[in-house]
Amino acid sequence: MSTIDSTALGLPATATNGERLALAFATVLTAFALLAVPDWHDTLTDVCRQAAIFAVLTIAVLYATRLLGPRGIAIERVWLALFLAGMPLVYVASWLVTGGAGTSVAWLWVEIAAFPLYAGLAVLGLKRSPWLLAAGIAAHGIAWDAWHYLLGSPYIPLWYAIGCLLADVGISAYVVARMPAWRAAQRAV
Repeated sequence: MSTIDSTALGLPATATNGERLALAFATVLTAFALLAVPDWHDTLTDVCRQAAIFAVLTIAVLYATRLLGPRGIAIERVWLALFLAGMPLVYVASWLVTGGAGTSVAWLWVEIAAFPLYAGLAVLGLKRSPWLLAAGIAAHGIAWDAWHYLLGSPYIPLWYAIGCLLADVGISAYVVARMPAWRAAQRAV
């Protein structure tokens, strides 16, 4: 059985198998999330389609930061913190664009209340513990996206809730796999 040259895939030779598998997992789940998008006709004006593109961009950034080796780790963590902090903004914007799609303004306040929660996890995950980044990204998918899917939120398309859940789970798994490299980079500073 032959092995795949990890450097040909943009993965440094020092990457662990767990990191390689986690990035592949995140890539595959994000690809499945893209397949959930029914069409791309309103991409310039639809925040959910723009968020799908941002998820793909996030995967591309993860590959790029890995090519930078230890120098890319700080960029990676900042990007992932921004990714986490920005998640609730998609829901707020979608509510605003659709006028709530028949829901009460209380739903807008629920969406707004999520911003300080996820932004706080992002900041703490960046400054204190990357476990908070992993937990925040996973919680967004497993709790927030699933909740919107199960409720059938009229201002969030079901394809988006499913796709965001998939991308969040994959990216969270990657964060967990990268923690040893992040800790090693912090010790080296």
